[in-house]
Amino acid sequence: MILKALKFSRFKGETKEWSIEGKPKDGEQEQWLTFDNINLIVGINASGKSKTIDAIRHIADLLSSDIKLSNLNILGYGSSEYDLEFMDNESSLSYYIKYINGKIIEETLTINGHQKLNRSRGKLWYEGENKELDFQTDPDILAVTKRDQKQHSFFEKLYSWGKNLSLYRFGTQLGKNAYLRDLNLINDDEEIDLKDGDEVTGAFVKGERQFSKIFTDAIIKDMRSISYFLEKIDALPLKNLPASINGYGLNVKECDLDDTTDQREMSQGMFRAFSLLIQLNYSLLNKIPTCILIDDIGEGLDYDRSRKLIELVIQKISNSSIQVIMTTNDKFVMNAVPLEYWSVIKRVKNKSFFYNYKNSRESFDEFKYTGMSNFDFLTSEYYITST
Repeated sequence: MILKALKFSRFKGETKEWSIEGKPKDGEQEQWLTFDNINLIVGINASGKSKTIDAIRHIADLLSSDIKLSNLNILGYGSSEYDLEFMDNESSLSYYIKYINGKIIEETLTINGHQKLNRSRGKLWYEGENKELDFQTDPDILAVTKRDQKQHSFFEKLYSWGKNLSLYRFGTQLGKNAYLRDLNLINDDEEIDLKDGDEVTGAFVKGERQFSKIFTDAIIKDMRSISYFLEKIDALPLKNLPASINGYGLNVKECDLDDTTDQREMSQGMFRAFSLLIQLNYSLLNKIPTCILIDDIGEGLDYDRSRKLIELVIQKISNSSIQVIMTTNDKFVMNAVPLEYWSVIKRVKNKSFFYNYKNSRESFDEFKYTGMSNFDFLTSEYYITST
């Protein structure tokens, strides 16, 4: 299941309101922001790129029960309104939720035009009864987290989407400072949490056990395609730890070095790419339908490697069950990604309007004949001025 469209507001009607919308149409606001399988969100600083990523992450965490609404409220995100459209093969799923100060005001779920949940009416579809019945739950609990697979199996798609969504903040450690105490503690039946990229060593160990050489060869091939030439990858005791500490982490043998390099010795840029590719290949081989959010992709990499990594991610994601939503304000990254994957943010006061190929096709098509770079499409605001 992939996210096809989104409308979002936080603190709607208040002075600190902030909204995500598609480009206004005929002067009308509150249009849908649409997504494809591959998406690159671009914009100047403070336009709303990371806020958009965070908004998607927050609803995923709520749907999977990985965070409570009360906790979001404490963090200052307790008043929001989401309108979401998903596609799963030929099925469409619409989900709407509005909560204020940590209390849910409205919540509905509609699948293929048939409403399964209407919280305002207090009605929920029970599959065993083949009809709507009354229901009630606490005001800070999402009704869709009521996981009764016999009566409400239609909730499982939302739960699965939220649970399998991953967020990689490319400017952070991505597990570089995390290590395992004991490789034997990795249980083959236990799920690896890929949500923040910190369990990369565990993902590698599980991937190697499940897929053996196919898994490691895929990672080595991918790393070589971005000019990191590896011969071997292992999970081994980390070097130079105090004698009292047992720690296992990722270890590689580079082609031009006699000694091995463990994760603590790798450059930050190399490890970020390495971590992302391990977890991406793990998801692909496990055929896990997921949404991957990558904030500031390419951060810490030189131009050539940034370009190659973007091209590699697009190639691997294409025709898979994985959706990727990336952000950047790096001109080298922008120039490496075709415009048809772009969503350009234009911030106007407290709203972030998105211009993409679906809602501004004429502008995008015309620009191809200007001879300018992709980066110029953003800086010249061609996506606006040509319409």
